[in-house]
Amino acid sequence: MKLFVGIDVSSEKLDTCYLTDEMVVLLNHIYGNDTQGAWELKEQVLAFYEMYSFDQIVIGMESTSMYSYHPAVNFHQDEQLQAIHAITTIENPHRIKQYIKMFDEDKTDPIDAFMIADYLRIQRYTNSPIKEEKYMALQRLTRTRYQFVRQLVEVKQHFIENLSYKCNTLKKELREAEGSTTVFSAAIMELFTQDLSLDDLANLPLKDFAEWLQTKGRGRFKDPEGLAKTIQRAIRSSYRLDQVVSESVDMILGILVRE
Repeated sequence: MKLFVGIDVSSEKLDTCYLTDEMVVLLNHIYGNDTQGAWELKEQVLAFYEMYSFDQIVIGMESTSMYSYHPAVNFHQDEQLQAIHAITTIENPHRIKQYIKMFDEDKTDPIDAFMIADYLRIQRYTNSPIKEEKYMALQRLTRTRYQFVRQLVEVKQHFIENLSYKCNTLKKELREAEGSTTVFSAAIMELFTQDLSLDDLANLPLKDFAEWLQTKGRGRFKDPEGLAKTIQRAIRSSYRLDQVVSESVDMILGILVRE
């Protein structure tokens, strides 16, 4: 005889159904999704094993990201469950959903737990490998980096959009000028988020403007005077905002630069 333990995992609880291969439900129970709940579930599995001497025990649940990770690893690594050769598997939620659709059942957690156990009973589980610690550690790092990159791209897009309201020809002028820089250089971002208005910048003496850019750019600009001319040309050819909109755009640019 075999035992199939279907677990419907949520953030706070483990809805569990203990089902034999003869379609007998030994128990439906709800445990907390924590160390105590996992221990109680394991103890119940061991108790049923003592009572029925099952040939095989399969503990299965849907993959629900962070919610299923801890209980799955806990059961997979548990020495007592390993001693009775219990299998822990994490299944594709889509496959479970398609299986449940074959039946006219209401969507409730206890029924889901039964259907997961029944899915395991028909031997369709994949015995998917539980993620090892090194794999999980690398996954967390790479996914977080990916998220930060996407956030950075989005913030840059918003910065360009709002900068276009303030000085709509700047990006074009910088792109076309030889040996220029981008709108994301520290000097450019600071220049367009300080208190000076566009007219103030347009009227700055070219030499002073070039020296300021070279200071903020830490001496990296090959032709600071040429860059100053490019920026002033962009300022003079750009539309002007009224004061209310200008103040809002300046505030937004400052926030996006910090981001």
